[in-house]
Amino acid sequence: MSGESPSTSTDLEQARYIVYRIGDESFASPLLSIKEIVDPLPYCYVPNDHSYFLGLANLRGQIIGVIDLGLRFGMASSVTADAGVLLIFEEDGASLGALVSAVESAITVDPAEIRSEHAVPSNVPEEAYTGVVLYEERILPVVSLIELMHDGPKESNIA
Repeated sequence: MSGESPSTSTDLEQARYIVYRIGDESFASPLLSIKEIVDPLPYCYVPNDHSYFLGLANLRGQIIGVIDLGLRFGMASSVTADAGVLLIFEEDGASLGALVSAVESAITVDPAEIRSEHAVPSNVPEEAYTGVVLYEERILPVVSLIELMHDGPKESNIA
């Protein structure tokens, strides 16, 4: 008889999240959305309407956009004397690097434990804000980095 214990199926339903800091604040994002974590790269400024868009960088021959996640969330800049790290994520072949102050850890969370109530005002764009999770007595906002690629002023489509 091949019975699966309830704890095994529960373990399969849990997901991994990466916990990172912007200044003194911690956030969590799905680990599978992060392609890689790298030291900050030199970037070339490109004029842009968004103050959080730092420019373009060369990641082993691939040109990626670089944003300051602190500025994106209406906080202080993630650029510090400690330099921080870049979280590289992509969708449909387009990559973006999000500069954060530091990466803390990877955690496992049951998605059912993510509370999606929007009871607390936040500067995190609504479409990227997934909710909050209580982890080791800390409340972590959960952010979908992929959704940040869709954010910004909507351009009119040319037919």
